[in-house]
Amino acid sequence: MAGFSVISPKNPEEGPPLAAQREVDAVVIGHSIPARLRKSLITELRHLCPNCVICFVYAAPDTTGEPLADVSLDVTDGPESLIAALQERLPRRNNKVLPVQ
Repeated sequence: MAGFSVISPKNPEEGPPLAAQREVDAVVIGHSIPARLRKSLITELRHLCPNCVICFVYAAPDTTGEPLADVSLDVTDGPESLIAALQERLPRRNNKVLPVQ
């Protein structure tokens, strides 16, 4: 991702501690994470990283977004939409993004 450092956890549960340890600026959560686990992850991330931008990326036609996320994006809009959403919501700095899928 241009201008961003990306850190990938091995599984969703590893995401919040890694995000807190690395002081990430944004977290990208994929639609493949079940809704209940997604809600739990977002709640924990909000506690550990209150200033972190949480992006939910979905591809399923019956999915319209994640109400707990700061932004929800359709994956078919391409990577440009994710980069634009992050640039819009993050101050200019050396950004670290944590994709949780």
